[in-house]
Amino acid sequence: MASILESLNRTVGTQSGQQDAELLYPYARALEPGFNIRNLPMPPVESAFVCLRMAREHPRVRFFWNHEANSISSFTEYFLKVYSPGNATHSDLIIVNGGLYWLFLECKNVASTPEQKADFAKQATVCRDSLETVLSNLPFHQPSNMDSTCAMMLAAMYCLDTCKPSAAWNFIATASQMSQTLGMHSIVAMSQDDAETKAQKIKLFWLIYMQEKGLSLRLGRSSTIRDSDITIPPLTIDAKQDTALYGQLQKWTEFGSLQGRVYDQIYSPGALILPQNVRIARARQLASELEAHSTKTSAGEKRYMEVLRDAVGERFFEAFVSTTRVTHLSLFCLIYRAIPAEPNEGTVFGKECITSAREALRAHKRCMAVVADFEQDIIETYINWALLQSPFVPFIVLFCHIIETLNESDLALLGSLVEILQSASADSFSMGVIKEIRLFKVLYDVACKYVTLKSNGQEADTDPWADAASLFMPPPIQPVASPAIGQGLSQTIFAGPGQSDFGSGTTFTNNPAWQPGDFGITGELGMEVDPQGTQFGNWLYLNNQMMRVLEDSYF
Repeated sequence: MASILESLNRTVGTQSGQQDAELLYPYARALEPGFNIRNLPMPPVESAFVCLRMAREHPRVRFFWNHEANSISSFTEYFLKVYSPGNATHSDLIIVNGGLYWLFLECKNVASTPEQKADFAKQATVCRDSLETVLSNLPFHQPSNMDSTCAMMLAAMYCLDTCKPSAAWNFIATASQMSQTLGMHSIVAMSQDDAETKAQKIKLFWLIYMQEKGLSLRLGRSSTIRDSDITIPPLTIDAKQDTALYGQLQKWTEFGSLQGRVYDQIYSPGALILPQNVRIARARQLASELEAHSTKTSAGEKRYMEVLRDAVGERFFEAFVSTTRVTHLSLFCLIYRAIPAEPNEGTVFGKECITSAREALRAHKRCMAVVADFEQDIIETYINWALLQSPFVPFIVLFCHIIETLNESDLALLGSLVEILQSASADSFSMGVIKEIRLFKVLYDVACKYVTLKSNGQEADTDPWADAASLFMPPPIQPVASPAIGQGLSQTIFAGPGQSDFGSGTTFTNNPAWQPGDFGITGELGMEVDPQGTQFGNWLYLNNQMMRVLEDSYF
């Protein structure tokens, strides 16, 4: 096993040594003396108007444009403010540059001529560079108003698109706090608002809620939104034109609520010190609720699916359905991870966890086969979103299971997934997505070498669970100083004692053997600590290290 770890360490060290330090906003421009963010370049107004018209008239653009500014008409108001002489706030510029960036990308995908495609791609690049410049010059304090709240949510979406989940958390947590300061979660606080303002606040709050709950679970952090504080009604769709943007928001918010309870009830530090039978009962209840959520179909959802199929065609519709299935299977895997295996099964993972992990990766393979011929930016978005937000845990579960059991069929499943990802990769992908694919390939190579060694009878006395755990520890590479990322990583609840500074990690080969009870619970607490809970907590912490790898310059 030591030779495998040394090989992995060399691979990581060599690749990171060849890369320059990656900044949080690599496309941000340096502002020249005498200039400010109001002087940043913008796309020609004619090109922008062409795309705004396409957003109204083209069904596919209308469905997939991530402007999230409540309506096209309200986005147009921000657009006119930025393009007109006079003052424009940081929030205005974030909303307009972010909205136009996604709009130009969507219009590029449906453009009829190569010249138009190239022009839209060029204008998207202009907006991306200006957006990153605004974000890099964002003041620490922002006013709590609707504009700032919407802008922080859009900034979080952009950071997720570029594989920076910790930075995304900073923005979505800020948006969450702003929304609650404004009373968007309280029907009493909005009692004096007119109907239109109230509807806008409710929509924006549920959009923030959906993203915040998923990201908090993904990073292993407590949500900033307490469900018991929410008194506003679920979102209702009054007009058919809202179907594209909000047709499934109610179901997504229900899914977000489930994600929040998964963390609170089985993943939080308080849950980890509870008796094992309590966590098992909670996990089974959550799995039952997720099953009901997955199979339930409302009238609004049926209408949404019909409109979606008509707007985007059968193949896009199939990809959408497959992606939703992947998401649900991945959460099943995360829930079932809390249920231990039966005695003498030779693994720490229960049968349901392993089964859901396999099903999730098979569903991901099927979805990749559907999107393989789509535009590169669509493939990139899918890989980034689906791998990190959905099948990431199933991949790690199967990886660890292979290390434990030498299961060759699971190894073949990982190999086929890695092959599909590599074949879909392109040089135009963002560094974050390239890192994801590279990381999966390295882990697969390690699993192959380990299985080969074990099959040949070499190093048979090693502890497979300790070996699997040691693969997750970071090498001693000092990260780039970045408050947005560094602070977020150091505050994760899974950071063990003395490990809040990410740059102080040990090498792969010099880690002490991992012990099942070593969860950083020291001293006399006057209470019994469940051993399975401490082992589970260690697994969560180690799994969280994989997210850190993608946010720094390891790969």
